[in-house]
Amino acid sequence: MTKLSNLLFLLLSMYGILWFSGCTSGNNGHHTGLQAPRSSMSRLSADKTKVVNEQGEEIILKAIGLGGWLLQEGYMLNPQGSEIGTQWQMKKAFYDQGLTMEEVEIFYQEWRDKFITQKDIDHIASLGFNAIRIPMHYELFLTSGQRSKRNNAIKDTTLLSDYINGLSSWLDEGILFAHPDELEGVQILDRLLEWCGANGMYVILDLHAAPGGQGTDINIADILVKNDLWNRKDKKGRHIYQEVTVELWKMLSDQYIDDNRIAWYDLINEPNNVPSNQLIHDLFDRLITAIRKKGDDHMIMVEGNGWGNNYDLMEPYSFTHPENLIFNAHRYWIPVEEDTLLDPNPNQINRIINLTAFRDRHQVPVWVGETGENDNAWLKQNINKLDKTNIGWCHWTYKRFDKHENAALRRIKPPYPTEGKTAMESVLKNIQFRNTIPNTKTIQSVAPTP
Repeated sequence: MTKLSNLLFLLLSMYGILWFSGCTSGNNGHHTGLQAPRSSMSRLSADKTKVVNEQGEEIILKAIGLGGWLLQEGYMLNPQGSEIGTQWQMKKAFYDQGLTMEEVEIFYQEWRDKFITQKDIDHIASLGFNAIRIPMHYELFLTSGQRSKRNNAIKDTTLLSDYINGLSSWLDEGILFAHPDELEGVQILDRLLEWCGANGMYVILDLHAAPGGQGTDINIADILVKNDLWNRKDKKGRHIYQEVTVELWKMLSDQYIDDNRIAWYDLINEPNNVPSNQLIHDLFDRLITAIRKKGDDHMIMVEGNGWGNNYDLMEPYSFTHPENLIFNAHRYWIPVEEDTLLDPNPNQINRIINLTAFRDRHQVPVWVGETGENDNAWLKQNINKLDKTNIGWCHWTYKRFDKHENAALRRIKPPYPTEGKTAMESVLKNIQFRNTIPNTKTIQSVAPTP
């Protein structure tokens, strides 16, 4: 914000008036709206194909994903290429260089404290975005002691069974997620919600790294063993990671059931290469039912197989509670001409023509949970298409490392974390907002008000 806008904000706040940056849509197609503090931010809900506020006005969320903050992904760590493809491999590299677990944990604590701050959120709001999608790593909702067992398994893979047994015991003893306010993941969410609420921005809770890993792509979910969410059983024969996932969402629902700053829950990011969509459906149905049993009427996002795009066996009517659901697609590098060519599978919805047809056929809202990582010409035409069809979207991502301008809004100067312990001090300096560099052409291509 400028000094003038800050002054106006303070003056208006004295009278309890805040402008709301959430976009509403009238018959004329223009997007306007009012901004409000937490107590009066409007709960969002599904009304046939639209997302609406409590006044029945359409809300179209244009968001930024905070990739790399709570979960590192390999290509973000070093876009020039590296053998390190995900966060646990980065930790393992530090261990192999002689750093202790405590030293590595201190580094990651500083990373989380500095990578995203209120200055970052204020900046995103100033560009006209009205929502944030926060990719969460489930391990941040474990206690530090519980998390150390997972770190032991990272350091020595033969200790993975100890971690699995630990999860099983903590579950049975009722100490998993038992004291939410003491968990770092909740503390981070609470801070982010305050920062976003002050800017009238909604937040989407995205379980990006699900317990066990939701597919075979280790990069996106810090996966130790591929497809373990679907396959791993404990000594009692339970799919232990699924049990943990259910308990995690029950805790989050208890914590945020009355929080209108949350637009919706994104239950599991990008299931991929899962042997059967029925497996995904059944876990999603269980999660949705558990949340609804608590009386929580937040909107819930469903993500299909194939990195969030395939909905065979996962159509809206197939769920026990089909109300207040929103369906997702992820769009990367789709050739321009393909958006007008129907995919023969109507449940494969990453092309615009299939996405809008799915929305209209099932009378449900849809949202592009991720799009980006492309050249500026593609980004601009993609955003134009989505805006014309009244489909909200989330740009991936806000900031990441690179020597040159990239598709993030801001870039972080080298050295890269993959250069090891000698680069740690510089890395922690360069990730801070004041030291990052705006990617001006990308901002011009995607920001609602560049």
